[in-house]
Amino acid sequence: MSEAAFQIPIGPQHPALKEAPENFTFTVDGEYVVDVKARIGYNHRGIEKAAESRSYIQNLYLVERVCGICSIAHVSTYAQAVEEALNLEIPPRAKYIRTIIYELNRIASHYLWLGIAGHEIGFDTLFMYIWRDREIALNILEQLTGNRVTYAAFTIGGVRRDISPQMVKNAKDGLTILEERMKYYKKLCLSEPTVLKRAVGVGVLKPQDAIALCAVGPTLRASGIKSDVRADDPYLAYEEVPFYVVTYDGCDVASRVLVRCDETLVSIGIIKHALDHLPEG
Repeated sequence: MSEAAFQIPIGPQHPALKEAPENFTFTVDGEYVVDVKARIGYNHRGIEKAAESRSYIQNLYLVERVCGICSIAHVSTYAQAVEEALNLEIPPRAKYIRTIIYELNRIASHYLWLGIAGHEIGFDTLFMYIWRDREIALNILEQLTGNRVTYAAFTIGGVRRDISPQMVKNAKDGLTILEERMKYYKKLCLSEPTVLKRAVGVGVLKPQDAIALCAVGPTLRASGIKSDVRADDPYLAYEEVPFYVVTYDGCDVASRVLVRCDETLVSIGIIKHALDHLPEG
């Protein structure tokens, strides 16, 4: 590190930080980040304590608000934990509906991440187009659940709403558009100089470091580690729907972008298969 290195503080309030307040102090030497000190935990909402005074049903709505972007992950984990404790087996159709909603939420989350990534590298056109298309996923979720962010779709023992044939058709139509658009965005990310110069070889996270730092999800898979709980420890309908685990071995920002592009396409395939094979009930 040269004597010209300097520090850049970001947060706890900053446009690049989308949810909880966090603080990062970057040490920069020329164009390279050589060190970072992170301070998290500025907010503690006391959700665990709040859950102690609520019923099992009330807690469904509480845990869904842990994170608005990935609310389904929290409520699904909670519902499955309660169902296992009560020795409840949910109906096959409910498993498929939960899986469909889960994957739609994943698509919305990936579109959000990809849009913000475009914004952060100065490619605001990509940001605007991706967030425009994200509305399609949110509209499908709203039709299936009645809500666009926290869906209130799961209940202990099943789901609160069924899916009608018209909903199936509308969802497929929207997913076809999303599939075409995501293929275009992936092609763009593989060829656009704005993306390549600011993503390839940037933010390298080697496999051993990813494991040591407890990276999970797309971040881990972008470091070449084939780990996905849907395949490693299947739940809901994931044992019955065909899909593959996406990995890239570039270990950089570009790989993390491409993992999410491909995972969006995988999620669309999962949903379409689930819609075509919805059990009766």
